[in-house]
Amino acid sequence: MAELVAKRYAKALFQVAFEMNRYEDVTEELAFVAENLKQHSDLNELLKSPVITLGEKKEILSTIFKEQISPEVFNFLRILLDKSRQGDFQEIYEEYKILADAGKNKIEAVAITALPMDNNDLLKLQVNLSMSSGKNVKLKNEIDPTVIGGVLVKMGDKIIDGTVKARLNQMQDQLLQIIV
Repeated sequence: MAELVAKRYAKALFQVAFEMNRYEDVTEELAFVAENLKQHSDLNELLKSPVITLGEKKEILSTIFKEQISPEVFNFLRILLDKSRQGDFQEIYEEYKILADAGKNKIEAVAITALPMDNNDLLKLQVNLSMSSGKNVKLKNEIDPTVIGGVLVKMGDKIIDGTVKARLNQMQDQLLQIIV
């Protein structure tokens, strides 16, 4: 449910920012807010607290952010407070980044391997993924010791399984078809 809410709010903000041709600026401003909330966990807790009134929360928000972010982002934060969605800010920000990257024809991908990939192999994989997807892929490598060998790529909602386990499963399926 929270993911759906985050997507809706992110999409609404992105549409406004895109129409104003400011979606990159808004991304930076949201990053600024996210970083402040992360660094000052007490501020985050204060904005979530049911003890603090809505008016007080808006005043706190105004004091801290009003002069440092655009009116659009500031009003968006106020809407989150009005709708009691301030606790969903981080998820909304993450969803917004995905939309902003798509607007720039960018996509983030993760290559999961048993051992760290060297930069040359990572770059080759990134180029191949960019060519096959038609998007500018930003690839990072994550280590998972449960991956026996090969690579598992997660790119948006796509999963490309090039692991040894997947290949063995394919071979097993093929052998079972021959035997039957």
